[in-house]
Amino acid sequence: MQVNPLVFDSTPLIYLTKAGLCNIFEDLQVEKCTSPLVKKEVVDEGKIRGIPDAFVLDRLFVKGIFKVCEPADKKFLGELLKTHGLQVADAEVLALANECDGIAVIDDEVARKTAKVYGIKYAGSFYVLARAICEGIVSKAQAKQAIRDMVSLGWRCSVESYVKMMEAIEKI
Repeated sequence: MQVNPLVFDSTPLIYLTKAGLCNIFEDLQVEKCTSPLVKKEVVDEGKIRGIPDAFVLDRLFVKGIFKVCEPADKKFLGELLKTHGLQVADAEVLALANECDGIAVIDDEVARKTAKVYGIKYAGSFYVLARAICEGIVSKAQAKQAIRDMVSLGWRCSVESYVKMMEAIEKI
């Protein structure tokens, strides 16, 4: 069975790491990549500002856990960038996911809606947690605590989404 690569945007990288779950990135049995701009945001700029998760993520990039890939289809990237409210890093992630038949791991609502319009597979931080449960990397209790921690650290989700995630964990 072919496993689609995961193409990470900034938010899932930052908040899963802030919640102490960087081991998920190392242990998930799938190719993981991101764009140069996302790496710049989460590692380079974070290290300049002295943010601890940036140093942890940097080690993962150095170890080759994440590949950094430049979107090749500049025409498609340019088309995506015409979307009102879509950030450049989000567009790069969507373009990469489209090119490698991957799953864009994005939490941003504009990026998700854009992915849907273009038929690009996408998921969010919760998908990574659910997959980690299924692969035996984290327990259901650890995943629930991670969601609580992420929210308390500033990760945004609606109350309805929060409840659905907690219920979904129980069904895994």
